[in-house]
Amino acid sequence: MNSPRVAYAWLLLRRLWKFLAGYAAVYVGAAVGFFYLENGTVSPLNSFYWAMVTISTVGYGDITPNNEFAKLFTIGIIAAQIFLGAYLISVVLGVVSEEAQHRALGTLGTNFSGHIVVLGYGGVGKAAVRELLVQDETVAVVTEEADQVYYIRALAPENKIFVTVGPPADQEILKRVNIDAAHAVIVCTPDDSGNLVAALNVRALSPKVRIVVSVSRTELKQTLKAAGVTYVASPADMGGRLCADAAFRPDVANAIEDITESDYDADLTEYVLSDRTPVSTQTLPDAEALVRRETGCLVVGYSRRGPDGEFQTALNPPATFQFQPGDALLIIGSLENLKRMHKWMGVRQGR
Repeated sequence: MNSPRVAYAWLLLRRLWKFLAGYAAVYVGAAVGFFYLENGTVSPLNSFYWAMVTISTVGYGDITPNNEFAKLFTIGIIAAQIFLGAYLISVVLGVVSEEAQHRALGTLGTNFSGHIVVLGYGGVGKAAVRELLVQDETVAVVTEEADQVYYIRALAPENKIFVTVGPPADQEILKRVNIDAAHAVIVCTPDDSGNLVAALNVRALSPKVRIVVSVSRTELKQTLKAAGVTYVASPADMGGRLCADAAFRPDVANAIEDITESDYDADLTEYVLSDRTPVSTQTLPDAEALVRRETGCLVVGYSRRGPDGEFQTALNPPATFQFQPGDALLIIGSLENLKRMHKWMGVRQGR
């Protein structure tokens, strides 16, 4: 996708071609007309020189009309130049105003790469965008409410957040957020059917992107999985489980709620192991001891790709478990300890 600046330049050029054509016609006509009206006393080069000096209103005065017809012709050329100048100003002001409106609504698109797209800005979308920005991710948001754009854009600098208006399932809107260069897409409009359509369109435009969908109807989970969705979340299910925990073990509910908020003093994160990362082949006891000693964080589990290609997560694995490259190491720790963990691992968190 072309960058917004390139799109703006093309828009300005398309609007200016009439002015450029008119300017060229007046310039050539002025030079040719002056040459003939001066009865050959001025060379063709000096005629073109006079035309440029006159149209640009520089007026050196070294070449001047020598008869009444040439003077009347000069008056006409100056009048045409004034009209062209006014037309140029109106075109530029119109394009600047239109570009500002397009930029305000995000219709020129973005050239973000490796970003996360959030389709829908309801309750789930707001929470997702807030969490992603806390994690220092670059985010592109699609909202259907134009009056939300200003408030969403105010959440982060322009290089961290892009906002546009339109139907989240529309393919043109998806291209506008540069979907084929995105790292992941979160589909979270209030309409489950619309979410399914949006997920299908995202998969059609970007076959390898990670797609996360929020649904209220849990029976759609298998349908979405079959459509190529990576992960299906049900806020109602999660909320119900937290309410159940809060009813008889409130501290567990509080801990789960706190640990899923990155602005809390602790967080749960993951690092994908490779041949070069620490603890890539250690047993669980060795890995726990090493991580604890080097960073102060705790190993709580792992995720490994199963025979079906899906990653399976296991918490509190047995002491005989041994890590291998490709596993995701699940870590919990304070924000300060996690900073040490990030530096020690030498790779970006997440998968």
